[in-house]
Amino acid sequence: MKKLIFSLLIAISVVASAQTDTEFPKGFIMYLKLNNGLVTQFNSAPDLYTGGLHLLPEFTVVEHLLRVGANVGAFYTDKKVQAAGGPVIALKLKTFNVKPFGSAGNINLSAEHLWGSGDQRLVGAAINVDLLNKIVISLSAHRDYNLNTWWFQNGIAFRVSKKKKVEEPFN
Repeated sequence: MKKLIFSLLIAISVVASAQTDTEFPKGFIMYLKLNNGLVTQFNSAPDLYTGGLHLLPEFTVVEHLLRVGANVGAFYTDKKVQAAGGPVIALKLKTFNVKPFGSAGNINLSAEHLWGSGDQRLVGAAINVDLLNKIVISLSAHRDYNLNTWWFQNGIAFRVSKKKKVEEPFN
């Protein structure tokens, strides 16, 4: 019985906090991401530089909690420009509340699986800090299970989709 009451209290608090949460709103959002880092095999071979430009369109599936989308872009590594793409899922972990104004941003965890034009098969995750739904700073790690390498990258993304205009009910 205590567990049931505790579960109900947690559920009510989650619903109540979600009503004031402005992060991961319903709808579509798209970011343009610039990233760079290294590709390593953790052996005596030299590490390779990687850098890229990616487009990340995402759609909110569970409001204030979960978005799914795609990661499509080009990257430079091994002295070649190549392409990669695949699905992305993002889970919001924490909202930065600014009491009288709503929220200033969030921390979210994203997971993705990318297929590259140079036989790359990357699976990995990133921790992202989303500020004002306009700028995202990220750190990511991916494992290339086909070429037996690790990719470590940092990135900055800028929102390129327009915000939906709010209709005033009395205008």
